[in-house]
Amino acid sequence: MLAAGCTSPRIVPVEATGVRIDPAQGVASVAGDGVELTVQPSAWRGTPSDLGDFVTPFLVNLANDAAVPVDYDYVSFRLFDDARFQYTALPPVEVERILRWRAQGDVRLAALSSPPPVIHRQVVPDVPAGWWGRYGWWWPGWPWYYPGYPVLSDIYLHALPMGALQPAARLEGFVYLPRLRPEARALTLEFHHRVGELSRVLTLPFQIERGRENPTGG
Repeated sequence: MLAAGCTSPRIVPVEATGVRIDPAQGVASVAGDGVELTVQPSAWRGTPSDLGDFVTPFLVNLANDAAVPVDYDYVSFRLFDDARFQYTALPPVEVERILRWRAQGDVRLAALSSPPPVIHRQVVPDVPAGWWGRYGWWWPGWPWYYPGYPVLSDIYLHALPMGALQPAARLEGFVYLPRLRPEARALTLEFHHRVGELSRVLTLPFQIERGRENPTGG
């Protein structure tokens, strides 16, 4: 349904001090001050299936064993490549905007808001603008293109909730980061958060395994 210029890369965790890795699952975890961060890249199985061609989804699990809440938001998740280029997590609504603008063909939408409740497009001979037919109102140049548009509900359903993680609580969901630069080969994920009144950062390193790219680049 959605097409991109090149195959999405595979991201795998890298061994580092204090980092635990499950090579079979491609999962990495790190802990500090009672907070545990577990990340599995290349784990998206929802709809659209090619989400990784447009953004970089990370499956994140957070556990709070501290005695106070842990506060974080989208800007708490920052990814840096080997040139220290920064990618900051995107809210699901921004991911939806990216997908709608990059969709091709009949599913491409030219507007960002929700479509009108009922729009019927029909092929008619030369008719004046604003013509009313038996199928409904028809207006040349209306920005919505049918027969449909991408089903994107999984992006919201599987997103990591933002806000405060209470003591003894755990959360899991996807964090969406921008699409990686073609020249990126290594990544560092930083999770900036507050444990009570204390500012803390947990870090996980990754490397990028790229498949064959098509002639258009990407």
